[in-house]
Amino acid sequence: MKGNIFISVPASDISNALPASITRYDWVENTYNEEGEVESSTTIHPTWEEFGERNSGLFGSPVSVGDVVVYEMEASWLDSEVSALIALGEGQSAPNYTVYTNAEVRQFIADNTPAEL
Repeated sequence: MKGNIFISVPASDISNALPASITRYDWVENTYNEEGEVESSTTIHPTWEEFGERNSGLFGSPVSVGDVVVYEMEASWLDSEVSALIALGEGQSAPNYTVYTNAEVRQFIADNTPAEL
């Protein structure tokens, strides 16, 4: 069971890494020698900002709403990824690390975005 969910991350925390248990968005960067052979490989576990930049083609660009940035992502209930995201919000006041459904995030954004003149 997988589905797209949304999470609002405090803007001050976008340089923090995603929960360690969410590795589906990790990537490998290779260093090559002069012969073009892989010399070393490094697995990158992204920050929220890196996640947003790298996956904007899949999920669209993150949306800044006041003091939070809203990210869309695919997360698994079966692999406890959703639970890891929910745990980030423990002890936090909304909208810090709040997990939303599609309808909820649309309403949150609409309610917290100033009308354009």
